Amino acid sequence: MNDFLENNWERLTSLWRRPEEGELSQEEKKILQQQFEIRQAMHGLDPHRYDVDNAWRKIQPKRGRKWMLSVCKYVAMVVLGVSLVYVVTRPEPEEKIVRAEVIKPGRLQAELRLGTGVRLALNEHQGVYSSGNAGVEIVNDTVTGKVSYHVNKTGMEDSLVFNTLIVPKGGEYSLELPDGTVVWVNSESSLRFPEKFTSNRREVFLEGEAYFEVKKDANRPFYVHTEVGKVRVLGTAFNVCAYSNDRFWQTTLVEGSVMINQEEKEVLLKPNEQYQIDVRTGKAGLREVLPELYTSWRDGKFYFKAYTFEELVEKLERWYDFKMFYMNEEIKTRRFSGVVNKYQPLEEMFKFLQMTSDVQFNVKGNVVTASLKNR
Repeated sequence: MNDFLENNWERLTSLWRRPEEGELSQEEKKILQQQFEIRQAMHGLDPHRYDVDNAWRKIQPKRGRKWMLSVCKYVAMVVLGVSLVYVVTRPEPEEKIVRAEVIKPGRLQAELRLGTGVRLALNEHQGVYSSGNAGVEIVNDTVTGKVSYHVNKTGMEDSLVFNTLIVPKGGEYSLELPDGTVVWVNSESSLRFPEKFTSNRREVFLEGEAYFEVKKDANRPFYVHTEVGKVRVLGTAFNVCAYSNDRFWQTTLVEGSVMINQEEKEVLLKPNEQYQIDVRTGKAGLREVLPELYTSWRDGKFYFKAYTFEELVEKLERWYDFKMFYMNEEIKTRRFSGVVNKYQPLEEMFKFLQMTSDVQFNVKGNVVTASLKNR
């Protein structure tokens, strides 16, 4: 799935806008074949080779708006993997996305609140800081979007001075804890952590979503506390999604092993497994998953499979910092699958969704209205 890290979004867009006549180049054939293979993987299909030349010839002779609609549907559904459960088959009058300004993607930004009460806007302050706690040095890099904590030997005594990293909507930032553990904190999330861990325990407190690469230390287990459950690890890579307004609490394991503590229950996870809790009903379960579906935000893309439009919008709202309103409730249940570059303007995604479904969008400032065409 890493092909989408190389701007395939832009390459595929230019491909379908090429002149209608002529054969595909070897590079263009390679792009199409890659996307066929991605579609196979996403839908659990048996691997087989597609006849790219024949597929392209089938859409070459068509002209005008009907041709454009068929190409858009073909590319978005088969090539990009934006597979729609509902697709409009009748011709529609041309629609345009009405907008007052471009909704830009999120960026590196966060606030660090020290135990002393000092607040640092990390995206604005590059440099080295003293926390006020003996032996603790804070280094912030605005270019990479990473703040690191370093503890000198003179300050190794146990400490209970907590700091909090707060990432707003439209932001992301990473943190290196004093033990070498690295945490990527997603939009609209916060992580509360001690400036120095104690000699026998490492604990942090999460609201929202974060991806952890925990430094191994058999003598000091690492705990991630959330409102719904607790995750215990010794050294591993995993993602915790614990937004207070989301229906599901999820921990997804990439490598190593983690133990989930929920009330009186303990569940051990293996790589490629996810433990999910329905916050509304309390129902919980363990299942095997493709980790990239839940960790791709860290790699610069959104990877979604059979998401309802409402579920997709919840993730987009946090990153692009906009508000969606629905003129028709049935839009929320449309299902989409695909991989998109999260650093593209939001309008790029809307263009694909609008050309391949019966949904249209009106953008004014940071407010987006979704409605059904011709209603």
